[in-house]
Amino acid sequence: MNVLNALWPILLALLAGVAFGRLAPAPVNRRLIGLIAPLIWLMLFLIGHEFGEILLSAQAVGQILRNAVIITPCVTLIPSVLIFLSMQLLRQRRARLSVVNPAGNTARLSFGQRLRQAWPPLREALIALGMVAGGALLFLLESWLDFHLPLPSSGTFLLLLIGMVGIDLAQIRLSRQWLSISMLAVPALVVVGSLLGGMLAASLTGEPLRPVMAVSTAFGWFSLSSVLIGDALGQSWGTLALSVDLFRELVAILLMYVIGQRWPEIAIGTGGATTMDTTLPIVKQTCPPAALPLALVSGFFLTLLAPITMNLFLA
Repeated sequence: MNVLNALWPILLALLAGVAFGRLAPAPVNRRLIGLIAPLIWLMLFLIGHEFGEILLSAQAVGQILRNAVIITPCVTLIPSVLIFLSMQLLRQRRARLSVVNPAGNTARLSFGQRLRQAWPPLREALIALGMVAGGALLFLLESWLDFHLPLPSSGTFLLLLIGMVGIDLAQIRLSRQWLSISMLAVPALVVVGSLLGGMLAASLTGEPLRPVMAVSTAFGWFSLSSVLIGDALGQSWGTLALSVDLFRELVAILLMYVIGQRWPEIAIGTGGATTMDTTLPIVKQTCPPAALPLALVSGFFLTLLAPITMNLFLA
C-alpha cells in the first residue's frame, strides 16, 4: 500500500501528460517539451536549496561523495559488461536488425571537432551542477544572514516535470520491430546490472542494502531520484541519489563519444533513462543512425521502471 500511495501521483502525472500530448496540437507540445530543461534547472536549484543544510557538515559531504564515487562505477560497469556479453550471443539477431552499421556512415572527425561536439552536453551537465550549487549557496547565505526566501517545493516541480515527460512520451510511435528481443535486451540488462551493482556497492560502502538499491535503480533520472529518495530517507540520501545520477550521466556522455560508433548498445545502456531525453542528442551525434530507436526504447522503459523500482526498495 505504501508503494501505491507513493507511486500513484507520479503515474497520474505521467498519464495526464501522455493524454495531453496525444490531444494537443503539435506546436503546443513542442513548446511545452522545450520547457523541460529550464524546469529541471529550476527544480535542481530548489533541491540544492533544500539539501543545503547537508553542506554545513564537511564530514557528511565527504561521506556522500565517497559513496557516490563507489556506487557510480558499480551501476555503470556491471550493466556494460552484461550488455557486451549479450552482444556476442545476439550477434546474428542484432545484425538482422541493423543496430550497428559495420561499414560506418559518418566521416572521421578531428580531435577539435570532437571537442566542439562534446561541449554542448558537458555545458548542460555543468549548468545542472551549477544550479544545485547555487541553491546550496543560497541556503548558506540565508543561514548566515538569518533570513528565509519563500521558495516553492521541489516536489511541485517534480510532478510538473513528469507531466512534461509524459507529453514527450506521447510523441514516440513504437513499432513491432522496436519491441524485438535485441531492443528489449538492453534495458533488461541495465535493470539486472543495476541490481547487481547496487548489491556490490552496498557491500563496499557498508551502507544498508535497500537504500543503496533504491539509489542504484534510478537509472540516471536524477530529478526524480533526488526528490523521492530524499523525501523517504532524508536529505543525505537524496543528495547521494542526485550525485550518483549526475555522475552516471557524465560517464554515459563520455562513453558515447569514446565507443558510441563501435558499441552503441553499451553507451546507450550506460545512459539509462536519460537516452530518451537529455542524452538523446548525444546518441544522434555519436552513434550510428540505426541505434536511435534503441535509445528511445531503452530510455522509454527505464523511465517507466525507475519510479517503480525505487518505491519498491523505499517501501
